[in-house]
Amino acid sequence: MTKTGTDLHGTGTFIDTRFGQIYYETEGEGPPVFLVSGGPGTGHAHYHPWFSALADRHQLVYFDNLGAGRSVRMDDPTDYNLANYAEVIEALRKALGFEKISLIGLSFGSLPALAYAVTFRQHIAALVISNGHFSAQTWQQGNIDNMNYEVRQLFPEIWAEIMALRDQGVLSSDMRIQALYGRALGELFWVDPWDHPGLFRPEGAEEADNFDVYRAFVGDDPEWEVTGTLKGFNPTAQLADFDVPTLIVSGRYDRITPPSIAVQIKEALPVAPVTLEIFERSAHRPWVEEADLYFECVSAFLEDIDG
Repeated sequence: MTKTGTDLHGTGTFIDTRFGQIYYETEGEGPPVFLVSGGPGTGHAHYHPWFSALADRHQLVYFDNLGAGRSVRMDDPTDYNLANYAEVIEALRKALGFEKISLIGLSFGSLPALAYAVTFRQHIAALVISNGHFSAQTWQQGNIDNMNYEVRQLFPEIWAEIMALRDQGVLSSDMRIQALYGRALGELFWVDPWDHPGLFRPEGAEEADNFDVYRAFVGDDPEWEVTGTLKGFNPTAQLADFDVPTLIVSGRYDRITPPSIAVQIKEALPVAPVTLEIFERSAHRPWVEEADLYFECVSAFLEDIDG
């Protein structure tokens, strides 16, 4: 009997890379689709069972990149960078014997997906950027500046506590400030924070989010300014002639990667056949909040590419 959804989780295996072991799981049969997880520092588990909707016609490859989920932890935090993340995707493609793959970059995962597109374009059949970012600048705009605006406006009592700590010289990587943001941000990911499906979060230390990865990518003051290994990333010039079919997905009420960022991404791909879809009753996770419409859209796009 074929395992699906959450039944899959924990039944995968590892490949060896020059960094160490990378964990992955597969589901379904057909043209390969790699899910590039958000975060950074978050494993793939919460995409179960939602993306099983694509497994009837595609082979899904779920994986944990460096430092996330069950994959190897790096001793040097600067090893958590987009070039290495793209190299992990390529190592996995080679290990599984695929000539071409489609990538779905989810939230932060769009950045390593784009880094892969810059270096390994010949191996991409299609690209989906799902509520994703394009550059260090869009991360600053969405995850930092826009989110701080939302917290300041909607949770002024929390903002006052954050600013009191900052006035003492405390950086936003400090767990006291992280805990304050956590009280607000959980509600800002959804259109309706009181009525939405829960996400699969398996127990165990290896499944927990790895804050070291987040801090390495974004910096020591990650809710204020991009200063980590993500700093300066902007693939606009390298993708000026990118001609791979691309689907860009956004949620109308996404406060982290709002539709304005989706439009910037579309404009940065002047040659590629690009489709932009905005889901009207979604925030950051249309794959949960409008699952039927989302997977109809993504399935139709991928099947059109598959021919």
